[in-house]
Amino acid sequence: MEWDEPLIDERDLARTYDPRSYEDPWTAVLDYEAVMRYASEHPNKGSHAISTALEIPRSRIRPWLDEGSKPDPAHAIETARDYGWLDATYQDPEFVALNTLVANVFSGGSIDKERFQPSFALNHRDHRSHVIDALEGAGLEYEFFNEDDDGRATEVRPTDDASVLGRTLAVLGAPIGPKADLEDLSLPWYLDDAPFETREVFVLAYLANRAIHHRDKNTVHIQEERSTRYRDELAALVEDIAKEPVTASDRAVTISAAAAQSLGLQPRYRTPNEPTE
Repeated sequence: MEWDEPLIDERDLARTYDPRSYEDPWTAVLDYEAVMRYASEHPNKGSHAISTALEIPRSRIRPWLDEGSKPDPAHAIETARDYGWLDATYQDPEFVALNTLVANVFSGGSIDKERFQPSFALNHRDHRSHVIDALEGAGLEYEFFNEDDDGRATEVRPTDDASVLGRTLAVLGAPIGPKADLEDLSLPWYLDDAPFETREVFVLAYLANRAIHHRDKNTVHIQEERSTRYRDELAALVEDIAKEPVTASDRAVTISAAAAQSLGLQPRYRTPNEPTE
């Protein structure tokens, strides 16, 4: 893939839906566009005439014409385009934000399996966590949850178009549902051919949430309960960015002191789950 080409295919976004009346959700988009185009070119034609001409059930197209409704996949495509996500290339700020949010799904967030709504745990920087900047970079409003619950991490969630964001992140390779249940979990496909800067942003966002520092040594760890293949893949990516040794072992990825220094990691001398002073 060329670096100046958009990465998100609207057909893939449409196919995150499961409309009852269409076997392929993309067909719903094509039908809607055909109906609206025909209606624009034949303003005197009613729903019955358009239904007959296009061989689409009248009951299906009447709400599109009379009520201004749209199939969910068509609405999602329009929304994603309005945010600039569909046209975004590797170098565009919209994609930088999306890339950061994908990294946060892997390292400190989740996407609801039923509604595709994402939620992101704040890291040790609390309300200064980089995920907030990423949401703003994506053009989204957000709100915080669990702020007064000492037993749960504070989370930030987009308030508008959350499902469209979640589906867009899913198209980019973000996991849906509990990550622990995904035996075939793999890093996002777009990182394979991405420029160095894109891969670096992903790695640094990941580490900002998951890096564990130590009081007695300069190596850094990431605890990972996922598959051996995933740990190997993650270690290889981090090493590629650091240009220094990073190794995968049972339930962990170890970033050497040289790699931690190369990445500019600042020792915190505590695990990400410990409270701040």
